[in-house]
Amino acid sequence: MADSTLVLAWLVLAHLTADYLLQTETMVADKFTGGRRGWRGLSAHGAAVGACLLPFVSAFGLPGLALVVVVTASHVLIDRWKVRATRRAEGRALAAAHRRHEAATATGLGPAWTPIPGALFIVDQLLHLGVSAVAWLVLIAATPVTTAFAGYVNALLGNVDPASLHRAVLVGVVLVSLAIANVRAGALFVATLVRPREAVSGQRIPEEPATQPAPPRSWRFRLGTVVATAESVAAAPATAPAAQSPSASPAQIGATIGILERLLIVTFVLTGSSAAIGFVVAAKTLARFKQLDDRDFAEYYLLGTLASVAVAVGSGLLGLAALGTLS
Repeated sequence: MADSTLVLAWLVLAHLTADYLLQTETMVADKFTGGRRGWRGLSAHGAAVGACLLPFVSAFGLPGLALVVVVTASHVLIDRWKVRATRRAEGRALAAAHRRHEAATATGLGPAWTPIPGALFIVDQLLHLGVSAVAWLVLIAATPVTTAFAGYVNALLGNVDPASLHRAVLVGVVLVSLAIANVRAGALFVATLVRPREAVSGQRIPEEPATQPAPPRSWRFRLGTVVATAESVAAAPATAPAAQSPSASPAQIGATIGILERLLIVTFVLTGSSAAIGFVVAAKTLARFKQLDDRDFAEYYLLGTLASVAVAVGSGLLGLAALGTLS
């Protein structure tokens, strides 16, 4: 019988790989376009999800194939729901900002800001992981690995101690999952929360009747490099021309700060040094101390920082729980 913790850890890693490493900018743009093109993006992403789950077919045979089908199909449907719900929420927020005839601020959250896209991001991830867990429980939790797979693994191991290899594989899977969650997923979540797509269109909200069409949608997030985060947008000058300086952009520096912050916090959680988390947040806040006099910036900064810390602490505690099964 396969170890439950290791199988679940592989399911989480497969999900994170498909969502944050194999999902291209084209897929994301297509998904938010709608219509036939939207389904094309969803289908391409679904194919990536299925490819990441193929090892379960080798390990568990037909039950593993059933898991792949269920998880892949549900992933596409959940993403379709999330896209439509996000677009509706952003549209309502932007329409409300138009009616108020307010101009977006450079450092604040802006009049078209809404927390709903960030909440939908969390619900989307929980639904994906929940479906994977239920599919595991119903389809393969009590299913032994196939004879062919067991023979292949035994031949591959040779004289290696199975218990030691199991420990090493689980540690590796957990650490890679934590890295993806805090480098890619964490950055995208913070960006989604503090700068929804409609709220960062780069255009000031015009003084025009609410019946006029809204500005065209634009996708400002990149899976490889997130161009809008709680740190990076606040650091970028509002009126600076694009790409005038050969030095690194504030967006790149801010995004890197956020990533390092989360990785440090995860390390402290895993090593039992939770008290050191306060020093990381304090050091980051000290660098922005004077800017915190601006209420708009303070709210924006606090929201992004709390979201970033929550991702790091939450994922670190989950990783610690998984690694705790080894003792």
